[in-house]
Amino acid sequence: MQVIKTGFSGNKSNRVKEIAELTRNGKYTRIVEIFGGSCVISNNLLKEKIVEEAIANDYDHYFDNFEEHIHFKENFIEKLLKLGLEKSKERRMSKEHQEVVQNSLKDKDKNLLKYLSKNFVFSSKRAAAEIKIQDFIYFTNDITIEKDLEYIKHLKNVKLDSLDYKEFIEKYINAGDRKTLVVVDPPYLNSSQKQYGDEFFGLEKTIKLLNSLKEKRNDFIFFNQIKEDSIELLKLYDFNFEYNTRISYMSAGRKREDFMAHIRFSAVSKSEQ
Repeated sequence: MQVIKTGFSGNKSNRVKEIAELTRNGKYTRIVEIFGGSCVISNNLLKEKIVEEAIANDYDHYFDNFEEHIHFKENFIEKLLKLGLEKSKERRMSKEHQEVVQNSLKDKDKNLLKYLSKNFVFSSKRAAAEIKIQDFIYFTNDITIEKDLEYIKHLKNVKLDSLDYKEFIEKYINAGDRKTLVVVDPPYLNSSQKQYGDEFFGLEKTIKLLNSLKEKRNDFIFFNQIKEDSIELLKLYDFNFEYNTRISYMSAGRKREDFMAHIRFSAVSKSEQ
């Protein structure tokens, strides 16, 4: 399986093959991502025909003008190279070149800045709730334009919507649907970044989210950070689940846990409904 991806802070491309296997084994034919992010899971599973339908919540409208952003980046980088800027992972741009980049981007929309940040912003800063223009101080390599174009070509087959997660759940998740696998990748409880749009997404919202999913009784995948805290949380609901963790390496040698659980519900008989 050839995984396609785009540069996106926190994307789950390293979990795609694992989730593809879970999907095949569970005989799921439909996948729904409540917090779409890069939509990398939906995009790959539909591309590989592992599912028949994929739906993802592009809450921030990140992909609304993605093709335009790809071509802007292509032209912008070409312009910078002609001005004599050199790509480097280690060195910051000179103050003069930082001003050139920042002045060129100061009036651009937030989703374009988020997309370009992979080229110009240090990785720890990219995880912030809002990309700041003053953080555009590096000029580095990232995924090529061709790969981004391939990604968006396939993503056009995924049904994207842009709703609050509660509205999205009600619209696209049918209670007890045994053919649908729901992917839940909310702001992490143990993360310093808990923004969801303009709201704070902490323990209270996570509990309400899990309550809603328990009522729906759809099998789902749940992502979080710290294993012990995540297991305790899921046990409160008496969920039937399997889990594993991986270590993700961040900038400056930092690392974090990447917790993933697969929660499964037994079928409800007609007498129980």
